[in-house]
Amino acid sequence: MWHQQRNKNDKNKSKPTFGLCCKQGEVKLPPLKNLPLYLERLLHYDGRGESSNYRQNIRSYNSMFAFTSMGGHIDHEINRQGGGPYVFRMNGQNYHQIGTLLPKEGQYPKFAQLYIYDTENEVKNRLHASTSKTNNQQLDENIVSGLLEMLDENNVLVKTFCMARDRFKETNFQNVQIRLLGERSRDGRPYNLPTTSEVAAIILGQQSGEASERDIIVEHKDKQLQRISELHPSFMSMQYPLLFPYGGDGFRAEIPQQQQQQAF
Repeated sequence: MWHQQRNKNDKNKSKPTFGLCCKQGEVKLPPLKNLPLYLERLLHYDGRGESSNYRQNIRSYNSMFAFTSMGGHIDHEINRQGGGPYVFRMNGQNYHQIGTLLPKEGQYPKFAQLYIYDTENEVKNRLHASTSKTNNQQLDENIVSGLLEMLDENNVLVKTFCMARDRFKETNFQNVQIRLLGERSRDGRPYNLPTTSEVAAIILGQQSGEASERDIIVEHKDKQLQRISELHPSFMSMQYPLLFPYGGDGFRAEIPQQQQQQAF
């Protein structure tokens, strides 16, 4: 939770309250789960070494592990002639998109495909997928390798995509899909993380059964990007895996409100 979102009347209090995010206490937010040890060490700033490199390039490290890309209508007319500061303006709403499990022939893997395709060279592929060649010179392969190992061990979404990867390796059967479930059988926020089977299903062959309107069906290949519903529980954790290292749920439409006791 961002400290600057505290209620205005609590700015001088050591224990502030928050209202915008939880409707004045009607929604009970769970405590955050302790970070994986490797990520905690990277965030413990010592002014040098891996910690310093990670903090300086944290957006690049997150982008190379993101499952989804961010989309929207970008206005390229601002500062078109150059000569001024860089301006990024987006009209309307931004959204998240996800592609297929495997890249098209002749294309490099990116985003979620990096968890499945050519994982023997995964660190190299992730560095290559980073959009800025200048940043690539600053990124540390040891950090990329450490984050990869951390997510493989802890992140339920990563484990799901690894299951699909293993299916491709074990058999020549290519018609594999991942169905990311939009509804949970229980609350999957940080203190009560869902299991892999509660988050997703691996589908072999044609899809069977009715899918929820918020389910995400990730196809094998040769399909267009699809836009993800902002109501999907994994909407944020797929875009910001280093903020959600366990792959836990973000906002859910089914989060219950607390009963407020009335004073008499």
